[in-house]
Amino acid sequence: MNKDGELITLFSTPISKTNIGREFTKDETDFIQNIPMHKTPNRGMQNHGSVDLTLFDSHADILKDIKKFIEYHLKQYLEEIEGVDTDLAKLRITQSWLNKNKPGENHNSHFHLNSYLSGVLYFKCLPNDGINFEDRSLGKFNNISFQRKKTTTWNSIGATVSVEDGDLIIFPSWVPHSVNRNETKNKERISLSFNTFPVGELGDYYRLTRLNL
Repeated sequence: MNKDGELITLFSTPISKTNIGREFTKDETDFIQNIPMHKTPNRGMQNHGSVDLTLFDSHADILKDIKKFIEYHLKQYLEEIEGVDTDLAKLRITQSWLNKNKPGENHNSHFHLNSYLSGVLYFKCLPNDGINFEDRSLGKFNNISFQRKKTTTWNSIGATVSVEDGDLIIFPSWVPHSVNRNETKNKERISLSFNTFPVGELGDYYRLTRLNL
């Protein structure tokens, strides 16, 4: 825009990024190294996932501090980004699982059904690592195609958020996301993913939208 103009951004998709701010403990590190994994079946992925898909429930003792950290930032997302009254409703973590991208593996583009917000906590990243997000609505509301000479925030088909060890990314579950192929010879990308669902009082009684979950 020129100096006389004003650019107003409408209806952006909020993605939260924060860091746990500490080293992972020996118990946490041993846990992620030794948990049973397998090639992810029936989900169209090209990586390894934990056999157990409810880690925060089945390993509550080891993961209690990590869960508390995540729950705090889920609450912050609701309050600060969405303006939710968290005295009436909040999010509970439903499923939680570990991902490992070994050399040559990637995580295909996908989104999460039956979840409100999803997230990823990175235990171990690759050099110059990131998570890719796609614009799910691209092309649905525009029937004109121009020849472009540059990419901007508003015409790009997606964006990559850089990540480091300890980073927590929270995003709406409907946003398609992926990670690139692990091009290293001897390193792993290790992350913990989770889904959430609302609990409490939602909607408005007089607008016939009230839910008590």
